[in-house]
Amino acid sequence: MAMGASQRAEYLKPYVHTTALRAQMLNLVQENDGKNIILKQDTHSIKKDKFSAFIYGLSYVKRLEDQGVRQKSRNFKDMIFFTKNG
Repeated sequence: MAMGASQRAEYLKPYVHTTALRAQMLNLVQENDGKNIILKQDTHSIKKDKFSAFIYGLSYVKRLEDQGVRQKSRNFKDMIFFTKNG
């Protein structure tokens, strides 16, 4: 069964977004200012909005995971297993 135009567009959406993200990442130039790393655009015809959003999202997820690991590491009840002998 052939896909319609809207189904094909929906199917290809992740690939289009990945291509745009890759283009934006390749457009960035790294500059160091002491300890800080600054990413600047090489050409202004390609925006860096998707890359910035991607990095902010990753940092947010990492922060949530770190909080979860800290909270779980102190809960020893999760590591105790009880077996019932019949």
